[in-house]
Amino acid sequence: MQVTLGRKLFFYTSGLLLCVLLIAFAVLERGLARQWQDYLQVQQVAFARFATPELLKHFRGNFSQASGPAHREQLDGLLGFNQDLIKFSLHSPSGRVLFDSPPRVPTADLPETPGRLDWAETALDPVARPIELATGGRLHEVIAPAFGPTGARVLSVRYLFSFQSVDQRLAEMHRNFLTIALAAALIAVILVALVAKRFTQPIQRLTEGVRAVSRGELQTHIASKGTDELANLASAFNEMAASLESSQTQLQEKNQQLQQANAQLQQIHERLIRTERLAAVGQVAAGVSHEIDNPVGIILGYAELLLEDCEPGDPRSEDLRAIIDECHRCKKITGGLLGLVRTGTQRWEPVSLPDLVNETIRSLQPQKLFQQIRFQLNSAPSLPLVAGDADRLRQVLVNLLLNAAQALQGQGGLWIELSSGREKIFIEVHDDGPGIDEGALEQIFEPFFSTKGRSEGTGLGLSVCRKLVEEHGGEITAGQSPRGGALLRISLPIDLADN
Repeated sequence: MQVTLGRKLFFYTSGLLLCVLLIAFAVLERGLARQWQDYLQVQQVAFARFATPELLKHFRGNFSQASGPAHREQLDGLLGFNQDLIKFSLHSPSGRVLFDSPPRVPTADLPETPGRLDWAETALDPVARPIELATGGRLHEVIAPAFGPTGARVLSVRYLFSFQSVDQRLAEMHRNFLTIALAAALIAVILVALVAKRFTQPIQRLTEGVRAVSRGELQTHIASKGTDELANLASAFNEMAASLESSQTQLQEKNQQLQQANAQLQQIHERLIRTERLAAVGQVAAGVSHEIDNPVGIILGYAELLLEDCEPGDPRSEDLRAIIDECHRCKKITGGLLGLVRTGTQRWEPVSLPDLVNETIRSLQPQKLFQQIRFQLNSAPSLPLVAGDADRLRQVLVNLLLNAAQALQGQGGLWIELSSGREKIFIEVHDDGPGIDEGALEQIFEPFFSTKGRSEGTGLGLSVCRKLVEEHGGEITAGQSPRGGALLRISLPIDLADN
């Protein structure tokens, strides 16, 4: 069992109170017992003063006939009102026993009547003393002198009194004190328990509050009542928790700002890397365009002339067509490289995205690759105009639709969805083709990376698309479409659209 502060306070305080109560009752009981003894002694001495002259009148100097039945009845009538009197004896001035009454209550351990009363022979007033019995009891002895008409001491009367009445009163008082002590102890224990609870409950609430704060529950509040130290401590705890919550909120805001700044720096870093790559590609493209385009153009021209001179069925025709196709491929590659680095003049104008998408679809549908493609345009109502270069945005759409049609191999569905958010305008291109592998999602925008066959692309189309979208202040991402194919998503800022 855990020894808590409440238990310690309860045990220590209740133990102290019980000890104080026991000591107080013991002292009080002892004092009352002494008072009862003193009172009994005073009563017995007073009785001896009253009874001694009466005894002298009763005996009138004749002690020989005092043992008869009639005489005993007279003595009982004279002394019987004192219930504590056990016996008495008459002694001459020399100490000789003149009369020794039988005990009123048969008692086996009464002391023998002494032949002399040395300790009280010269006393002029009644004297008293206690007598301890061999069996553990006690009696009270009172010796009263009796004087004659001349003032001389005639005899002494020795009285023996019982302590029974005092013992009964003491036993009754002891029982009453014990009852009062038990009741007082019970009340004291209850009061101590209430006081301990009153002091330990706020401490328990503070302990629970501290543990809650350590778990991160900074909204913890402790009710404080009164103006004592515990209430002040609870108020200080609430102020601390509120301060910690405010600091945590500020730290979270700072952390979010740092994360946003880090994300922006990461984007800028990635753009710088892409810019460096594009700059390197641009240098290569410039040299390739001058060094390769002219020889390739000459080869293409001669190959076309030779193909025209060939007769139908000439086996060299296939070789010439292959040369012509490869020449066109080379020119396409060099053209794509120049597209990555070509800036040109930007012509910003308001552009309606639904109209631009419809025009792009109408221009592509006559081509053989798109004849069996099902197009569907879903546009949000009241879509704002985009401020941008319509030709470059059309080039982006053409590249995306061309890639999707090639992935579908000329058969399937294409969905273009236009929508707007709080700060963005979105263009989403879905298809129900095979989709894009998870491992390739981060690489498809890199130059020369392609998931198509060698004869279907150069791996520069999506790189050009990202460059054109970023020129418009937007972003392009790739993912998996809920329709089962690929998803290309373009986001353009509305603030740019409002310029």
